[in-house]
Amino acid sequence: MQNAKPRVLSRLRGQSINTLLILSFVIVALLPVSILGINSYHASWKNAWREVREKHQTLAENLSSPIAQYVNNRRIALSLLREKMLTLEDATDPASNAAVLAEGLDYLHGFRAVFLLDDHQRILSMASSYPIGKRDAVQLNLGPEEFIDDLFNSGRTFLSPVVINPFTGKTTLLVGTLLHGTNALQAPLLLVGELKIGAIEALRQGIRFGEQGHAAIVDQLGRVIAHPNPAWASDHVKDLSHLPIVQKMMAGQTGVTEFYSPFKKAEMVAGYTSVPKVGWGIMVPQPKAEIEAQIARIRGSELAWALAGIALALVFSLSLARWITRPLNALARAGQRLHDTNFRSELPKISPSAPLEIRQLAESLGGTVDELIASRAELAKLNDSLQERVDIATRELRKSNQKLEYLAQSDHLTGLANRRHFEQVLASLDGRRQGDGQGVCILLLDVDKFKDINDRHGHAAGDEVLIQIANILRQGLRNTDLAARYAGDEFVVLLRAGLETGRQRARDLRDAIDAHHFQFESQTLHTTVSIGMAYCHNVSGCSDPDELLHQVDVAMYEAKRQGRNRVVEVEQGHPWA
Repeated sequence: MQNAKPRVLSRLRGQSINTLLILSFVIVALLPVSILGINSYHASWKNAWREVREKHQTLAENLSSPIAQYVNNRRIALSLLREKMLTLEDATDPASNAAVLAEGLDYLHGFRAVFLLDDHQRILSMASSYPIGKRDAVQLNLGPEEFIDDLFNSGRTFLSPVVINPFTGKTTLLVGTLLHGTNALQAPLLLVGELKIGAIEALRQGIRFGEQGHAAIVDQLGRVIAHPNPAWASDHVKDLSHLPIVQKMMAGQTGVTEFYSPFKKAEMVAGYTSVPKVGWGIMVPQPKAEIEAQIARIRGSELAWALAGIALALVFSLSLARWITRPLNALARAGQRLHDTNFRSELPKISPSAPLEIRQLAESLGGTVDELIASRAELAKLNDSLQERVDIATRELRKSNQKLEYLAQSDHLTGLANRRHFEQVLASLDGRRQGDGQGVCILLLDVDKFKDINDRHGHAAGDEVLIQIANILRQGLRNTDLAARYAGDEFVVLLRAGLETGRQRARDLRDAIDAHHFQFESQTLHTTVSIGMAYCHNVSGCSDPDELLHQVDVAMYEAKRQGRNRVVEVEQGHPWA
């Protein structure tokens, strides 16, 4: 190593100007190209990761909202059927149970079957949309023991992990709730609904990009719910909980990561998130090779321009070396002759153009530099054009994300805010308005005998009634108020007003709806609403949002019980007013 440097310098000293010039031009051309290639590689990966975060992770997050809404709606629907079951005089009568379950299956969309189970998970009664053979003493698997214990101990609506349907042999999801409160019940019973997974699979299939980009959904235990591999999502319970990305989703995390896919048998880059209050996980993976191929195409174009620049520099260096060395060699030979003849020979005549050749050499070197600058400018222009296309695509993606965010916050039928957005606003009030002395009123409106409208005039008439009620709410609210479609034929309103003002505005809304002539096609319909009202003296004095919504829901049902078309008020922490 110590002698290597002198040997290199010795070899360079023995080379001709022509060789040194060519070698120098090649080195000068390769150095910036190498630096540019390294920087371009890192910049390409940086842009690729940013695109993954903006596309893959955003797609996963946007998919979680409709899935959470779908599951929540099914929970509410099962709760309604539970209320119906509790009205039976004898909840253990198989004929009565079967009739109620069959009726519930008809109007509760999103369920393939509903079951009534005893405390050993044996089927007592059921209604199904698929043919059922002999089912004596059939037991329905609701999942691990800890889930069953939680259902019996808490009494809340229960969402099972992926299990096997004993009748179809296919994977399925179950929603269950505990039946209690009737004198006829000698032991706890379970009301269980089997979800239609096809709706969830349809949402998953809407995510497609690249050649092999897709989406996958797992349950709270890491079992496959929806996946491009139909065998994983239907024929048997596929457990992916051993994958690091699934473990992150089960822990409630959101982000972008790399992992090895046993399905694609390749390294994947994926955005992932978890579904709030459900515990499921959503990931949007794409083979890393596709991203690398995209980067390789970009770098291939840059490399072609770099090689063209090097080739051009090499051609110029050969011509320039000959141009310079020809007069210098003539002078050298003349100098040698002077030495050999003891300065008796004559120097060759130097053409008057000789100084001009030196100037032309400088101009040629300047021209070479200009050519190099022009090559770099052309390369920069290509990079700018590429960046511009990336910026345009990013802006379009952001516009789409904004539209998706609006859709995630809005009810598709009425245009009002949806339940999820309303609950977020209600939960954020306490942090934004501590110390504000202004009161808050919550109104829950339920359309009276809405099912009769649907049965007599059709669901289109029911939808039109909901739309016109939404318009009445918009006209009767201020900019500081918020109205939302809460669920089905229920609306919820947030009023920033005192108690007396809130009472008056609740009555005004009730009277406006009572006096309104609902027009549908050539018919004039009439309906009323029952309103539950809860009032807080100030935002900081309110209880948690779930308790507040529970109180106003109780008040609304009291209005139903008292005869409908009225306002029943309950102040937080106090009986009905």
